[in-house]
Amino acid sequence: MSRVITAVFAMTLGLMAPIFANAEDGERWSVIEDRMKALEDKLQASEATVKAQQEMLKYATPDVTGAAQMDSIFNRLEVGGHVSASYIYSFNNPDLNGASQTLCQFNCNHNEFSLDAAKLEFGIPTDGPGTAGFQLDILYGQNASILSGAIPASDGAASVSGASDTDMFIQQAYIAYNYNDVEVKFGKFETLLGFELLDTYKNPNVTHGVLFTFAIPLYHTGVLASGALTEEIGYSIGVVNGFNNTNEAGDNKGVLGQVSYSSGPVFASLSTFQGTLEETRTRNSGGITPVGDNEVHTQIYDLVTTYEVDDATMLWLNVDVGHTDTRPNLTTLTGDEDGNWWGVALGGKRQLSDKASVAARYERFQDDASALVDNNFRIGAIPIGSEKATVDTVTLTFAYQLTESLLARLEFRHDVVDCDNVDCNVFASSDSGAATEDENDLGIFEVTYVLP
Repeated sequence: MSRVITAVFAMTLGLMAPIFANAEDGERWSVIEDRMKALEDKLQASEATVKAQQEMLKYATPDVTGAAQMDSIFNRLEVGGHVSASYIYSFNNPDLNGASQTLCQFNCNHNEFSLDAAKLEFGIPTDGPGTAGFQLDILYGQNASILSGAIPASDGAASVSGASDTDMFIQQAYIAYNYNDVEVKFGKFETLLGFELLDTYKNPNVTHGVLFTFAIPLYHTGVLASGALTEEIGYSIGVVNGFNNTNEAGDNKGVLGQVSYSSGPVFASLSTFQGTLEETRTRNSGGITPVGDNEVHTQIYDLVTTYEVDDATMLWLNVDVGHTDTRPNLTTLTGDEDGNWWGVALGGKRQLSDKASVAARYERFQDDASALVDNNFRIGAIPIGSEKATVDTVTLTFAYQLTESLLARLEFRHDVVDCDNVDCNVFASSDSGAATEDENDLGIFEVTYVLP
């Protein structure tokens, strides 16, 4: 650029030379040349300064590759969670809370305000072959306290009244990898069995049903592979420690599997757990814990079907069948019968408006030979003289979406337990804190805020 400017100046002065030729301007010409030379020197110095500054900026500018990678991670990170609180009332009006709702998994105490759940969810999903991700669900509240002790609330008053809202439970924590469109999970995850989920607000009803509470596992620790055979047919298969346990006390494992079908308004799945029962680990009230071990073989089969009648109506069916071999080292069973149980649940949900909906559920659960209930697996104080326990429940739930994130629900539930023509005495009454009733009516109000 300096050469161009110099040439322009020189050309201009060359054109003006005749004007100065006749004058005695030699000295002026010399001064102009000196000024041009000084200007050229300044321009060259400026170019050198600019180049030096450019070199400095090149080394001073940070490498943004790491920042871009962090942006990519946070763009893929999915954050969620919810907070649920409830109030529950037993119309038996018991003096003590412990056995007011013996058929519960959660929401067990009479006349109590409860912080049920405060949950945070973090995860990066796999989004194609060769990608990896993870899921971490952290739960606080009374539900976490019940789950963290691996003691269902229905095991007795101590496990219910002692529930705290400060305990933490890792609901899920697994690493995922997509291998050729097959997602492999390694860690802790919720079970494949059952229609209902642990997070209450995701279910049509507030309280969990008897099939969820009695007949199936809740969570597993192991490895699970899931994929699709066709557009309509999916599958899952895994090897796990057992169920409702994180540590393995034995040296056998359980097998978890599912085949599902989905097309239009119809969904159906057939799931199973095949494993063994450990006879050494006991629950709070002296029962047994289903985990992988060397003792008693256990089979559970679970069928779930859903049908969307229209945009506002959904129907569902859940059937469970279970079997355990004879347990000779347990004295509470009468005779040497194998343990068998089965259950069926029918339900539906109807959207009344953009914000209001109603849901209904009927369930029957039967435990032949008291395979579960007589050993305090889930129900509790079933008398030894009963060789069969039958549970019937009817539940009606009204829901209203106050805002996009805030859900309020009101529920009424009627429970009846029959113990083979003897009194079951599983529900507490107003006369005493003891369980003296075979029927119970519940009212529950729940509010849930879900992170948008």
